[in-house]
Amino acid sequence: MDLRLAALLIGITLSTVDSSALNLALPSLAAHFHSHAGDVQWASTLYLVGSALAFLPLSGLAGRVGTVRVYRASLISFSMISFILALSPNLAVLYLLRFLQGGAGAGIVGLVPGMTAATFPERRGWALGMVAGAVAAGTMMGPPLGGFMVDWFGWRSIFFINLPFGLAAFLLSGRLTELRGVGLREGLRRAIRAPRFLLALLATVCFFAQSFGSNLLWPFYLEARGMTPSRVGLAMLLPPVLLMILGPLAGRLSDRVGYERVSWLGSAVLALASWTQGITGRVVPGLAGIGIGRALFQAANNAAVLSQAPLETEAVASGLLSMARVAGQGVGSLLAGSMWGALEHHGARHAFLVSNLVLGAIAVLAGVLILSRRRVGTMGRHPE
Repeated sequence: MDLRLAALLIGITLSTVDSSALNLALPSLAAHFHSHAGDVQWASTLYLVGSALAFLPLSGLAGRVGTVRVYRASLISFSMISFILALSPNLAVLYLLRFLQGGAGAGIVGLVPGMTAATFPERRGWALGMVAGAVAAGTMMGPPLGGFMVDWFGWRSIFFINLPFGLAAFLLSGRLTELRGVGLREGLRRAIRAPRFLLALLATVCFFAQSFGSNLLWPFYLEARGMTPSRVGLAMLLPPVLLMILGPLAGRLSDRVGYERVSWLGSAVLALASWTQGITGRVVPGLAGIGIGRALFQAANNAAVLSQAPLETEAVASGLLSMARVAGQGVGSLLAGSMWGALEHHGARHAFLVSNLVLGAIAVLAGVLILSRRRVGTMGRHPE
């Protein structure tokens, strides 16, 4: 494997493993600090808040001082904060450090897509597919790794394991390609005047809304039908496994036939999978179809977003891509949770049907936005 790609994959895996592994340590944190679940949950929430607030400022800073410099500083900061987190004397300190670590994580997650596309311009679909696969792998690895570490070494070990991975990514990252940038304000001004770029971002929001909405529905529906939480967790491994395996292949396909074609196909598969599982009540076709749809859509659409970014806004565009992901996750979780809460009194089957019809329509909207990009001129691809 190219060492430059390894530096990016280790960095993105580091942040996803950390987030998913910590959830397994929350009960131990509550017991250690004589607190309860509602309190310790802030350790996860504040990390997300810190990330959301830092994506754009760090992207703008990276455009000014250098993306490689900001990425490497974020890796070191993330790792050092992890070390200090393991020594937290109380929850107040832990909350503050998690907020700061979220900001450092934004410098990793927010820059990796753009740096990947810039480092591998001729194979950006494939490289971004590798990134999507690494995210899926990190998400899957986190819970079992976190459970093992907590059982054998206690909750503090969750934070210590970040050190070797952060150091490895730092040592390998010196030869990454810089992203051009004009600063946050000018970058945003150019971005909002590039309609193809904005349409690609909106398609990203729709994709993550559909994906996270589906993730929320499956546990409610399956447990209502009598499946145990452990079996639900195993069933929900299917989509990330498919994304991890098929993501690079779909990305390579998009390099050959075009990002719009492959991402549109992904949106169609997502819509069909949502509607099929909603109408039939059978979850296995939905799990498989949504996993395949995610693999087809994610790398190709990310490549489309970054290829349509106005010149000299690549760093800000990478941050905006991460913001679109977070926005979509929030919309999907809120929408699916609200629909389930409003409809479950009619029965789980009815709530699952209606919710999937809506989520399938969101996937269709993503496809419409992709088709709309073809009808819009290539505005914004020149410096101003």
